[in-house]
Amino acid sequence: MAENISGAATQSSKSAAPQLQITQGENMGDKFKLKFDTKIGRERDNDIVLLDAKVSRYHAQVSLQSGQWMLSDLDSANGTSVNGTSIASPVALQEGDRVQVGETELTFSIPGQPKQPAAAPVAAIPTPSASTPQPTATAAPAAAPAPGNAPPRLAWIAGGLILLVCFAAVLVIYLASSRLTGDEESPVADGDPSETVVSEDGDTSSDPSAPSEPSSDQLVLVYEDDFSDSFGGWDDAFDTYTRKVYGNNRYQIEVNASNLVAWGLANRDVADFEMEVEAKLEDGDQKNSYGVLIRFLDRNNFYRFDISGDGYFLLSKFVEGNWTTLVDWTASEYINTDGSANILKIAAFGPDLTVWVNGQELASVEDDSLTHGNFGFFAGTFAEPYAWISFDNLRLWTPQSEELTLIPTATRPGASAAIAVDGSIPTATPFPTVSNATATPIAEETEEPFIEASEEEELIEGLSESPISTPTISRSVTAAAEPTATPVPLPEYASRDQTLARGEERASGRIVFPIYDPERSTYDIYMADIADGSNLTLIQSDASQPALTADGSEIAYRSWQADRRGLYARPLESDDIDAWGFDLFFESARPQFSPADSSLIFHSRKSGREPATYRIIDGVAEVMRREGFPIQGKSPKWSPDGQQFVYSSCIGGNCGIVLSSVDGGAPKLITDHPSDTNPEISPDGSTVVFMSERGGNWEIYQVDLDGKNLEALTSDSSSDGLPTWSPDGSKIAFVSNRDGEWAIWDMDADGGSKRRHFTLNGSVDGVVQHDRTNSFGWVEENLDWIP
Repeated sequence: MAENISGAATQSSKSAAPQLQITQGENMGDKFKLKFDTKIGRERDNDIVLLDAKVSRYHAQVSLQSGQWMLSDLDSANGTSVNGTSIASPVALQEGDRVQVGETELTFSIPGQPKQPAAAPVAAIPTPSASTPQPTATAAPAAAPAPGNAPPRLAWIAGGLILLVCFAAVLVIYLASSRLTGDEESPVADGDPSETVVSEDGDTSSDPSAPSEPSSDQLVLVYEDDFSDSFGGWDDAFDTYTRKVYGNNRYQIEVNASNLVAWGLANRDVADFEMEVEAKLEDGDQKNSYGVLIRFLDRNNFYRFDISGDGYFLLSKFVEGNWTTLVDWTASEYINTDGSANILKIAAFGPDLTVWVNGQELASVEDDSLTHGNFGFFAGTFAEPYAWISFDNLRLWTPQSEELTLIPTATRPGASAAIAVDGSIPTATPFPTVSNATATPIAEETEEPFIEASEEEELIEGLSESPISTPTISRSVTAAAEPTATPVPLPEYASRDQTLARGEERASGRIVFPIYDPERSTYDIYMADIADGSNLTLIQSDASQPALTADGSEIAYRSWQADRRGLYARPLESDDIDAWGFDLFFESARPQFSPADSSLIFHSRKSGREPATYRIIDGVAEVMRREGFPIQGKSPKWSPDGQQFVYSSCIGGNCGIVLSSVDGGAPKLITDHPSDTNPEISPDGSTVVFMSERGGNWEIYQVDLDGKNLEALTSDSSSDGLPTWSPDGSKIAFVSNRDGEWAIWDMDADGGSKRRHFTLNGSVDGVVQHDRTNSFGWVEENLDWIP
C-alpha cells in the first residue's frame, strides 16, 4: 500500500540495506553495503575495490533504478556474470544472486529477506505504457457440452436467485450487528499515536505503559504511507549531489556534498497535527543529520526537527531565509546510535511544538512564526559530504474537523490521493481543545524574483550614482581566453542553506570582493560580513582587484574610471577623492600589501606583452629584477614575513607558481602547470593555495611551500577560484558559480566542510568595455578576508 485509510496497523521493521559479500576470491567474507550507485573495480576510487588481476579498473556497477537493484557491466575486459550467465545489458538482482567478476564472486543479499533459488539473470523490461494495448493469451475453445448433459436454463436461474437472497440476508444481519456494537470501546485502537519504542533489533511496537496522548474523540489518523507503492506521490528525482527514490519498501534520500540538505514532501497542507515516521541512517557520517520538516511554505520558511547518528537532536526554524535555533543541539540517550531505526514524532498545535524520539519526549516550545504548511522529511550533511537516510511508516493524525489539503503539484500519473478518515476509526487520547481553522493550499514554489536596482540601493550603504544592477547571473562579456564551466543549478528540493553543525561556529570577519555590472560594463568593490553577507557596503565604484592591509585599515585597488585609471590606495574609511594613485598606467593590475610593512607589489604589462612584477619603493614603482633582468610574472603575493613572494611565471620553459625572495634571488618553481595562478601563502607560511585549470576547469589546489604534497581542494563541474586565507589560517574563502550563481564560499584548510555563505547577486567575471585590452576577466580579480 502507499496511502491508506486507518484500519490495519502499519507494521514496522528494521531497515537493512542490500549488500554484496565476497564468497570466492581474495578477502572472502568481506561485506559491502550498497549505495544508490556502487562501482566495482581495481581502482581506488571504486566503492568496492578488488585486487583481482582479472578485474578491470572499472568493471561493473550496481544502481538503484525504479525500486530495483540493477547490475551493469562497464565494458570490462573479462565480462560480468550472474549465476554463471554472462550479462550484456543491465539485469535486476534478486536475493542470493551470485555475481562473478574476474576470479571473484560476490553474493547479493538483502538482510531479512528469504533467499531465492538462483536463476539465470533476466534483463529489466520496461513497463508498457497504459495507452498501449497489452497482448492477451487466447484460450483454447472449450468443448461443447453434450446435448444430453446440458443443465436446464430454469435450474441455473433458480440457483442464482437463491444465492442473491442468502447474500442479502447475511448483509442485513452484519450491518445490524455492527450498529449495535459500534459504540463500544475497543481495547486496542489501530493507528493510535501512542508512545512507540524501538527494540534492539529495530522493530517497533506500541508500549502499553507509555503515558497517554490525545483522546480518540479528538484526533483521527488521516494519512499514512509505508512506501511500498512507488506511485504514492513522493517524487523520484536526482541531480549531481542528491537523489531521492523509492526502494526496499522505504523512501530513500541520498546527499553527496558537504553542507547540503535535500528533502521529500507529502504535498499536502495541514495546520494542527501529530506525525511520526521511522527513519534510519543507512550510511554516512554519524554527525550528519536527518529528520522531519513541518509547516513548510517554501524553501525559505519551515520548521525542522533534526537528529544525528551519534545521538543528538536539534529543533530550529528557517523563516524568510534566516535560521533561528529553538532548541540547540542536545544529547539524548533515547536516540538509537547502533544503526537501528529511530521513530521520530512531532506535534504542532497552534504555537505549541513538541518532539519525541522512540516514545520519549525530547522538548516542547512555543513559536507562532508559521501556522500551517506542507510536511515531509530530509537528509543533510555538514563537514562530511555523504548521507543516506531511509524513511518508512509515515503516519499523521489531526483533530476531527482539521482539513488535509492536497497541494497541486506535478506528480506522476497514478499517484494516490490522501483519504480522510471519519471519526469511527479509533484514534488518540486526550488533547487540549484546538482551533479548527481550515488550511489553505500552498501555491507551487516559484523562483525568487530579481531584486530591482532601487531595492538594492537601500541595502548598500554609501551607494553612489552608479548602483549595482539588477542581479542576474550575466556572463555577457567574458574573456575568450579564460572560459568558465557551465554551472548546474540545484533542484527545488535541495538547498545550501544549512544549519550549523554541532560545535560549529559562524565564520567571523569581513570579505571584500568585486562584482561586475553588465549594464555599465565595469566593476564595483563591496564589503560584507562573511557569515551571511549582511552589512553589505559599496566600498569603491568603478574599481576591482581589491587588496587590504592585514588589519583592514587600508585598501588598494585598480580603478576603471575613465579619467582615473590605474592603481590607487587609501584608508578604508576615507573617500575615494583622497586616494593616492601610486601607478597610473592602464596596464598595471593586482596590487597587494605586504603583511610586514604594508609596502605594495603588483604586476604590469606597461613594458611589453608579458607582465612583470613591480614594487613601490619610496613612493615610486620600480620593476623587480633578477640578475639585472625584469622578473616576469603576474599575480604576486607576499609571504607573511614580507621576505618572499609567490607569483605565476615560468623558469626555463617550465611554468607554474614560483617562490622567490624579495631581492629576486633563489627562484623555485613549486608547481608545474601554465594555468596555475593567483597564489596566496598561508598565515603560518607553510602552504600555498592557488587556482588552476590543470584538471579541465577552474579548481582550487594547495601545495607545500617546498613544492611537495600538491592536492586539489575542490572538484566540481563549476568554476572555483580566487582563494584567500582567513586571518587565523583555519579557513579558505573562495568564489564559485556552483548551482548557477556566483557566491562566497569557504572550506577548511584541508578542503573539507565546504559551505556557501551568501550569493553575490551578480558575477565576478566580465570585461570592462572601455579598456578591453587590459581587462582579463575574473582570473585577475582578488578577494580579501579581514577581521
